[in-house]
Amino acid sequence: MQRFVLCCPSLFYLVPGYYTNTRKNSTSMGNITAKHQISEFRRKKLWHEFNTFYDLNKNGKLELEDFTMARENICNLSGWKHGTEKYQKMQALFRDIWTHLDQQADEDGDGVITAQEWVKMWTEQDKMWKELKNEENATMMPDWLEKYAEYKFNLYDRAADGHIDIEEFEYILSEFGISPKDAKAAFMMFSQSNEKKVDLEYFKELVLEYYSSDDEAALGNFINGVLDFSSFSADMAGVKH
Repeated sequence: MQRFVLCCPSLFYLVPGYYTNTRKNSTSMGNITAKHQISEFRRKKLWHEFNTFYDLNKNGKLELEDFTMARENICNLSGWKHGTEKYQKMQALFRDIWTHLDQQADEDGDGVITAQEWVKMWTEQDKMWKELKNEENATMMPDWLEKYAEYKFNLYDRAADGHIDIEEFEYILSEFGISPKDAKAAFMMFSQSNEKKVDLEYFKELVLEYYSSDDEAALGNFINGVLDFSSFSADMAGVKH
């Protein structure tokens, strides 16, 4: 597995032509994606993540409502009541995730992230990763993705004991249509036959690998319980928005 470096968003704002506190115009982003493309395998992973874990109201686009639904889902599954400290923490977390994601992906500023804007954002991110890699092959993690990884870890870690076990993984993924058999096989892959403790720091590495790796055998590919992406579509153009 590659070594990953987590970084704050301010580092991205220092790179000319990349993420800033203002909206990107669609022309410049279009030029970036015209010159740089991510692999078909990566697009399949992005499409699955977009459709399964982000677009919860299934209208083919990302908006604040999806993140409100995600927050309510995790709080209900975890038994965190409205107004409690855990609930308020999740509310703040999802507000931060949406704010950062909206700033980076919503190129026309309409409060909605389409499938096309989603894949353009990751194409730009991939270009920056390739340009900023150091001699140790480190990859930087966007601040919003680090927060999203924390949310997803908490979603899986139902016992809130600081690590994910196979029963928790199977239970949560059953809510997203993944069979217990596939979920168990996937968990055994990224936990290295249950020898590797799946704590938050290791899970962040897996999440980043899911988004950044073109290696079909990379352990991070299995964090959603999918064993084989070959039957998935890599074309997001048909998504309704």
